[in-house]
Amino acid sequence: MKCDRQTLPIAAIREENPSLRTFTFHGALDAQPGQFIMLTIYSQGEKPFSILDVDDNSFSMTIKNIGPFTSRLFEMQVGDLVSVRGPYGHAFSGNNDKVLMVGGGYATPPLRFLAKSLRETGVGKLVNINGARTSDDLLYVDDFSKLCDRSLVATDDGSLGTKGTSVDIMKNVLEEETFDQIYISGPEKMMSAAVAVAREHNIPFEVNLERYMKCGVGVCGSCVMDPNGFILCVEGPIVDQDALEGLEEFGVSHRGKTGAISPL
Repeated sequence: MKCDRQTLPIAAIREENPSLRTFTFHGALDAQPGQFIMLTIYSQGEKPFSILDVDDNSFSMTIKNIGPFTSRLFEMQVGDLVSVRGPYGHAFSGNNDKVLMVGGGYATPPLRFLAKSLRETGVGKLVNINGARTSDDLLYVDDFSKLCDRSLVATDDGSLGTKGTSVDIMKNVLEEETFDQIYISGPEKMMSAAVAVAREHNIPFEVNLERYMKCGVGVCGSCVMDPNGFILCVEGPIVDQDALEGLEEFGVSHRGKTGAISPL
């Protein structure tokens, strides 16, 4: 797959909530759900971002404002230029039989992309669980309702849908229904809990793992995971159950900019 660099103007900006915006670019991106791009602002460097959507001549990303890089991005306007390279990494496998997607918080963009792709390829059954702290933090509620056979919502405070977490709903759904594949994307502790449920029901699963990344192509080593030297930007970010089995850091710890390990 080609991973060309493109310098493009921002075509559109949509505010999802005060700290979250969707940026759209007019350009071709040969990407699959779960892959990521490296976005460059020349005064700030570059960062990896997951992909929300891809059409024939456009693509978009939903980005949270959490630091100097994204603060600068949020100051930019339609027409301002940024540079994009990618896509990189492994995508979701795209099993199109009976599929359950479990999402949490601001990590749901890859699942929105996946739902669209599965629907286009003729998925047998597609059920989505979308969880967040509050209703204001939920993303793509209407989109998931249109793309999925059933889309369930959970909020920690009960402001929309079921009061609880996406994993709480997952447990209930799996008591009543069977699936061939589970795709999980969310905060790592939430994914760790969801993985335990998937293993209990003996259903194949894949998770969308995020780690600190500098290069995106397996050179810098910043996203390597112990104990087997798993290079997440190349061998992930979508990780299946077999590969996840050997990653001791999953759900327990992460590495910062210096490589120092800290608990989640």
